[in-house]
Parts: sequence; C-alpha cells; structure tokens
Amino acid sequence: MVVHKKKAVRVRPTPKVKRVSPRSNLKAFLIRNHVACEFLSKKVTKHAVEASRVTGIPLKSFAKTLVFVNEFDKPFVAVLRADLQVNRHLLQKVTGFKSVKTAPVEVAERASGFPTGGVPPIGHKRKMPTFIDRGIVRRKTVWCGGGSRSKLVRLQVSDVLRLSGGKVASFSVDEKKK
Repeated sequence: MVVHKKKAVRVRPTPKVKRVSPRSNLKAFLIRNHVACEFLSKKVTKHAVEASRVTGIPLKSFAKTLVFVNEFDKPFVAVLRADLQVNRHLLQKVTGFKSVKTAPVEVAERASGFPTGGVPPIGHKRKMPTFIDRGIVRRKTVWCGGGSRSKLVRLQVSDVLRLSGGKVASFSVDEKKK
C-alpha cells in the first residue's frame, strides 16, 4: 500500500511477465516465468534456413521473430513459421499501421536486447506490440532464436502466446506456391 494525502491507495501488483535486464538473459527470463524449454547449441547462423541446415530440424518447425518499425519508427514484432514470408500488405492491415518496414539491425537489437538471427519471440528488453501468424498457433512447439546466433530454444506455442500477449492473425504467404 502507498499512502497518498492520508488516503490508502492500493497499488496494483506488477504484471505476471517478469522482465530481464538489458542484453537479456533468455534462460533467466524463461525460468522466472515457469517456461518449459530446451536449448540447443549450434554453429553460428543468421537465418532460420541456415539453422535448419546445420541442425537437421525441418524449416517448418522453426518460428522466426522479425522486428519491424511502423510509420513513426516504433518497433514491433512479427512471429511466423520460418518456411513462410511476411506479406507486408496483410501485416499493415493486421497491425493497423499505415506503413511497415523491416527495422534496421541496430533498432532491432536495441529494442529486443538480442542479436538479429538469435531473437526469440519472447523475453525482449523492451515491451513491443507482437503479432503472431496463425500458422504458428497450429503447432504445439516451435524452435526459435535462443538469444544468440549459436543457440536455439524450443518453446511451447502456448507459452509464446501467454508471455508475448501477441495478437494472432494471418499475415504470411508461402512464396513457393506463388
């Protein structure tokens, strides 16, 4: 309780999601938020396609986490299956932003707290609006960036949804089917 002008005012408890300090420690975040996970060390890679090749894990089992900026240069996150591509027109429609573009590397790393190529869908340094493609929700677990370019983490999709507070929508396309 906080006393203010001789009145007792209840302070709301902190949110369920416990944040981590700058240059986020993903493992600590996952432990603090009671997330069952599996980490996998691998050769340094920058893209899910490369990670799939070096680990032998099918590309459709990966989720990629992309940081975008809107017309005000405010970052937000899009999470989708790694074998799909973002349809920017659909992403604009889903987010309600007038324009969306991929964030510059420095912006993505500063906002997420992780290097590009290792950004997980949760546990970011900065709270950002998150949009999760419907294709992810159909899976029970996904492999994703493990906080560095040399680590992957397998997460339950239910935990990704719970901790990201993300909006689920369709904004991906399969480039191979075009």
